[in-house]
Amino acid sequence: MGKKIACLAVIVALAVSVFGCAQKAMKLTPEQETELTEAARIGVVLEIYTKYGLEPGVTVDKLNAFDASAKDYYRITYTATGTYTVVDGTGEHYSGTFKVIGHWEAHGHGTDKCDITVPRNGSKTLPENPIARETEATADTAEPTETTINQSLMDYIDANTPLTGRTIEKVYESDVNQDGHRDLCVTVLYGSGIISSAIVVYDVQNNNGYILDERMTCDYSILGASEDLVAVCRIPYGGKTKTTGVLAIEGNKLVFIEK
Repeated sequence: MGKKIACLAVIVALAVSVFGCAQKAMKLTPEQETELTEAARIGVVLEIYTKYGLEPGVTVDKLNAFDASAKDYYRITYTATGTYTVVDGTGEHYSGTFKVIGHWEAHGHGTDKCDITVPRNGSKTLPENPIARETEATADTAEPTETTINQSLMDYIDANTPLTGRTIEKVYESDVNQDGHRDLCVTVLYGSGIISSAIVVYDVQNNNGYILDERMTCDYSILGASEDLVAVCRIPYGGKTKTTGVLAIEGNKLVFIEK
């Protein structure tokens, strides 16, 4: 019986090691807690804005962080829960709850999953934004295939960013230039010794690209994106406070707007 228990303990330990069944909870510094709370808030704002076309008020009630540095590229994974409130065009208040799962790594933080309950006002349910759904359906039928999109984006990145130490993160789709067609948005890391983080936006419809890159001044990384909104984190060099905002095209240039 003792041998069986010992074998079972070994199997459980191996399962935890291989599949990551157990995570080490960690205590956040005030700065880390502030930044991850903001990342979770932005994730909820994007989710609500995409579905309902409205920007919510968000309250993060609980934030649990786990040390992921031993096994993953991420330094921290986190889970945040709380409530949100939406006000419709008539002044009616609707509310719901959310759960966000996200990460924080060397060059920024982001949302991996955001689950929300339907916003309600008593027995009334806030309807989803029909204009957003119609635009999304039109864009889906108008966009080129994934292979064509990614190759065009890669060609632009190859021609306009340094190759040394380059890493390309997740590609998002959002109508940054507001022309009715989705653009491709991606964070690109590059450099040797000092790693810089830049953002590339590629307009597939017009075969045109934009780069937001301030090497040795600021790093930029994408936190998430909705149909027409890209949330970005700006990280100044020298330990200054990080800020969040959105991308926009002004004067044919890609710019960061603090929000």
